[in-house]
Amino acid sequence: CQFCEHLSPAAQLIGSINTVVNENGVFTGYATDGIGFMRAVSEAGCDIKNKKMTILGAGGAATAIFVQAALDGIPEITIFSRRGNFFSRAESIIQNLKSYSSSNISLYDFDDEKILRKEIQESSLLVNATSVGMSPNTNASIITDKSIFHKDLFVADIIYNPEETKFLRLAKEAGCQTQNGLNMLLYQGAEAFKLWTGQEMP
Repeated sequence: CQFCEHLSPAAQLIGSINTVVNENGVFTGYATDGIGFMRAVSEAGCDIKNKKMTILGAGGAATAIFVQAALDGIPEITIFSRRGNFFSRAESIIQNLKSYSSSNISLYDFDDEKILRKEIQESSLLVNATSVGMSPNTNASIITDKSIFHKDLFVADIIYNPEETKFLRLAKEAGCQTQNGLNMLLYQGAEAFKLWTGQEMP
């Protein structure tokens, strides 16, 4: 970020970039991961406009997602994370987001299972934005009790190796529509392509 003259709102809030546009020597930095995620779930038929989403995790990918969701006007966002550096950083970013978005964002300790269950039951979209379940630890799942899911819940995992995580498998068994992280990866690249060329990715 320090080498860019300008930053997109998302990049300013997140504090990192993955795309730089050079316009006659003037560098502008963008963060496209959140845009990629929001497009991926939208293309899959998940309409979360005027609805609630819950995100598991508060690391880099989770931050990109909740920041973009807030900038896109998702009215209610709940984040669960274990207490530590990521939790503290998320608190600060949520505070800064108030100047950019009217979204109601809540941050909870992941260990509070009662609140976790309640928030998921009220949500239309649940996202695993942690690395739990990624290869080679494919037997792990951040949610182990599939009764926490409900059939009207769209469940996304940012992991794409394996193609179907245990988390997604449990959600599917509970009757949920699911999606892995491959399309997020695709569409964040498509956004970068558009920023560089001014054209939609073919």
